[in-house]
Amino acid sequence: MDFVNGLLLGMTLQFSLGPVFFAVLHKAVTAGSREAVKISLGAAMVDALYIGLSFTGIAFLLQIKILQSVVLAIGALVLIIFGLTYIRKARAYKNKNKAKTTEALSIDDSEKAIWANLDGNSFALGLKLTAINPLTIIFWSGTFGVLLTTGVLGSFKEALQYAAGCVSATLIFLGSVSVIAPHIPIRRNQNLEIMFGYIVGIVLIIFGVFMLYRFVYLIIK
Repeated sequence: MDFVNGLLLGMTLQFSLGPVFFAVLHKAVTAGSREAVKISLGAAMVDALYIGLSFTGIAFLLQIKILQSVVLAIGALVLIIFGLTYIRKARAYKNKNKAKTTEALSIDDSEKAIWANLDGNSFALGLKLTAINPLTIIFWSGTFGVLLTTGVLGSFKEALQYAAGCVSATLIFLGSVSVIAPHIPIRRNQNLEIMFGYIVGIVLIIFGVFMLYRFVYLIIK
C-alpha cells in the first residue's frame, strides 16, 4: 500500500510538467526512444538521491535564505543556458537542412545525428536537468519530512516502499513519453520539428526566468 501511495504522489508530481518532461519529449521525437529513456533514467536517479537526502534533514538547510538563493540563481542560469542552446541548435539544424546535398546522409539519419548531439550524453542531461532544479529537492525533502514527523511512515521499510513508488512514477511516466513520442507525426515534418526545438528552448528559458524571479523575491524579501 505504501508503494501505491508513493506511486500516486509521484504521478501527481509528473503531471506538473517541467524541464525534464520537455527534454524527454524533444529527445524522443528527434533522436528516438533509446536516448529519451536515458534521460528518464538520469532523472529517476536524481529523484532517488534527493529522496534519500530528505532522510538526512537537508530540508532544514534549504530553509537558510542565502543557500536557497544561491541554488535558485545557479539553477535559473543553467536552465536559461540550456534553453538558448536548444534555440541555437534548432537554428543550426534549419540552416543545415537548407544546405543539404545529394551526398549527405539520408534524412532520417541526418536528423538523428544532429539532434542526438544536441545536449551530449542523454543520461547526463537527465541528471543535470533534474539536479539543477531546486524545487525538486525542496518538494521531496518537504514531503518526506512531513510524512516521517507525522508518523504516516512509521518504519524504514514503509518509507523505502513509499520512496520506491515515487521513483517508479518517474520511470513509468517519462518512459511512456519516450516510447510514445517517436510515433508523433511531427517527426516526419522537418519544419514542425525545428519549431518544436524552438518551443522547448523557450519553455526552458521561461522556467529559468521563473526561478530568477523567486531568487529576486528571496533577496528583497
